[in-house]
Amino acid sequence: MTVRARRLIPLLAACSAIGAVGNYLFLPALPQIAVFFGVTAGTAQLTITSYMVSFAFGVLLSGPLADRYGRRPVLIAGVALTGAAGLLCYFAPTMGWFVAARILQGAAGGFGITVARASVSDLFEERELARMYAILTMALVLGSSLAPLAGGLMTRYADWHSGFLWLAVAAALIALACATWLPETRQASNESRRFSVLWQQSRALARQTMFMGYLLQAALIYSLFFVFATLAPHVMEQVLHLPPDQFGRYYLFLAVGFFIGNLLVSRSGGHHDVARQVGAGLAWQLVGAGIALFLVLRGHSHPLAVFAPMMVFSFGQGLALPNLIAHGMRLAPKYTGVASSMFGFAQLSLAAIAVQVMGYVPAHGWQPALWVCVVGAALTLVGVKRLEASEKSPISA
Repeated sequence: MTVRARRLIPLLAACSAIGAVGNYLFLPALPQIAVFFGVTAGTAQLTITSYMVSFAFGVLLSGPLADRYGRRPVLIAGVALTGAAGLLCYFAPTMGWFVAARILQGAAGGFGITVARASVSDLFEERELARMYAILTMALVLGSSLAPLAGGLMTRYADWHSGFLWLAVAAALIALACATWLPETRQASNESRRFSVLWQQSRALARQTMFMGYLLQAALIYSLFFVFATLAPHVMEQVLHLPPDQFGRYYLFLAVGFFIGNLLVSRSGGHHDVARQVGAGLAWQLVGAGIALFLVLRGHSHPLAVFAPMMVFSFGQGLALPNLIAHGMRLAPKYTGVASSMFGFAQLSLAAIAVQVMGYVPAHGWQPALWVCVVGAALTLVGVKRLEASEKSPISA
C-alpha cells in the first residue's frame, strides 16, 4: 500500500458518496413532494424507486465501461453528469419531468460507487480489500447520514428544491478534483477488453455458485436497510405527526451504528478475523431488529424505542457487509469492474423492488418494516452459514 494510494481514498470516497447523497437528501421531503406535485404517497415513492433502479443500471453499465475505457474518464463523466441532472431536477415543472431527471441522476450516480470500488481493488492487495472498503464506506456513511438531516432542515425551513443546487455544486467540485488529481488505476493487460469478452466474464461469474451466494446475501442486507430507511419518514410524519427534520436526526442512529461496524472492520489487522466478523455482524443485525419489533409489539411507538435498537441492527450490517463484498470480489481478480457492477446492481435492484412493494403497504405504524427486517436478518444469517459450510474452509480474505 503506497502513500499515494492512501491519499486517493478521500477522493474516491467522495465519488462513491455523491450518488448516495443524491438519494438520502430527499427522503424527508417525500411527503412534501407528494403535495407539491399533487400525487399520492406511493407515486411520490416512485421518485426514490426510479432513482434506485436507474442507479442500479448505472452501476451495471459503469463496471464494464471502466474495464474497457479506464477508471478515470468514466468516473469523471459520471460525477459531472450527476451534477447536471441535479439542475434538471431543480427546474422540473411536472412530476413526469422530475422522475425523468431523477432517473438520469440515479444512472450517473451509479458510476461513482462502482468505479471507486474497482479503483480500490486496483490499488490494494487482496488481504487489504475489506479494510479499504470499510474506510470507503465510512466516508460514504458520513455524507449520506448527514444528508437526511440537511434535507429535513431544508424541507422545514427553506425549500426542498434547493438541495439539488447544492448537489450540483458538490458534483462539479468533485469532478474537477478528479480531473486534477486522479490517475488511471486500471492495470495494463494483454487480455482483451472488448465488451463481448466482458459479457462472457459476467456470465462466468453468474455461474459461480459461491460468487452469486455472497452477492445475493449482500443484496439482501442492503435492501433491509433501505426498507426501514424509506418507510420511517412516512411513519414519523403521517402517524406520529413529527416535523420532517426529526427523521434526519433519528437517522443518525442508523448511520452511527453502520459507521462503527465499518470502523471495526477497518481497524482489524488480520484476515483471519473475517469469518468471525461476518457471523457476529449478522447476529447483531438480527438482535437489533428483534428488539425493535419486540418493543413496538409491547406498545412503544416513540422513535427512540425503534431507532436505538436499530442502531444495533445497522452496526451488524456495517460489520458484515464489507467482508462479504471483499470475499466476493476476490473471486474475480482480473475483472474487478464487472464484479463490482454485479454486486452493486444486485444490491440496488433488490432494494428498489423491496422499497416499491413496501411503499404501497399502509404506513399505520412501525410493524411492517420491522417484520421485514427481522425475517430478512434471519434469512441472511442462515444463508451465509450455509455458504460457509459449503466451502472447504471458513471465509478468509
